[in-house]
Amino acid sequence: MGSRHATCLLVALGALLVAPAAHADPTAADRETARSLMQQGRDQRDKGNLREALKQFKAADEIMQVPTTSLEVARVQVALGLLVEARDTIAAARQRPAKRTDPAPFTEARTKAEDLDASLNGRVPSVTITVQGVADGEQAEVTIDDVKVAAAAVGTPRSVDPGHHVVTAKTATGAGTQELDLREGEQKKVDIALVSTGVPPPAPEPPPEVQPETPSSVRSHSPSALTWVGIGLAGAGAIAGSVTGALSMSKKSTLGGECPNHVCGPSAYSDLDSANMLATVSDVAFAAAGAGAALAVVTLIAGHDVSREPAAAEPPTGLRVVPWLGFGAGGVRGTF
Repeated sequence: MGSRHATCLLVALGALLVAPAAHADPTAADRETARSLMQQGRDQRDKGNLREALKQFKAADEIMQVPTTSLEVARVQVALGLLVEARDTIAAARQRPAKRTDPAPFTEARTKAEDLDASLNGRVPSVTITVQGVADGEQAEVTIDDVKVAAAAVGTPRSVDPGHHVVTAKTATGAGTQELDLREGEQKKVDIALVSTGVPPPAPEPPPEVQPETPSSVRSHSPSALTWVGIGLAGAGAIAGSVTGALSMSKKSTLGGECPNHVCGPSAYSDLDSANMLATVSDVAFAAAGAGAALAVVTLIAGHDVSREPAAAEPPTGLRVVPWLGFGAGGVRGTF
């Protein structure tokens, strides 16, 4: 059972590896386009237009990616003095494994590409770059013909094509440039001394400024100004209602002897009107007390927004109002 599963797994893996290659096979239209590009490249090469020929051969190689197209690209690159690029083209072609179904021209092209690569041994020049005057804590950025050189490669031989080259090095406070010409197989050392650019080194970045937090608000159920208004109105209404109610009851009690069977004579009309008015005032005062109490309760339940930021200490106002009620009298007392 285990061997059967292993066989199935190998078959599936093989299918996954073969599928992308089969999917990447050029179509008939691709092959016809590549043939046309190769012919155009040969025509341009015969006319001496090597750079135009290189464009045509590269386009055909991108479509086909076969030894014959890669060989033509590498040959023109060598003719143009692009030795580093030619070796890279041949190295990429080596990554494509040969197949048993490959035609004879492919096998012949591989052999010729190997011979071409061997002929380049010792022909590729190199340059070793060192930079002087780099301040402590700085690192020079080095470029050859505007192509950045990795920091790890500075100070080691770097392969370049024959011809004219411009080497630059710069830091935050200095810069230097040198130009050189290299022949095939030549090895040179370039020592670049940085010249101050007059720019002071960058100051360390200040720590980020801490922005004060915007005080957020919370819901508080402590007494507010409206709560105290309601409490004051309730206290005052209760006091006034109690006082006027007591006075009304006192007057009506006095009228009890003057108005037998609740029938009053003209002499008692004034006292009766006064007692009724006091009773009405008492009712209104108690109604106001109820409204004030309701206001105080509602404001306490609903709450109000207050800032999280602690308020600055303020001197107490010293204001305190306390209602009081006695027999037949009432009022409020306060302290400051």
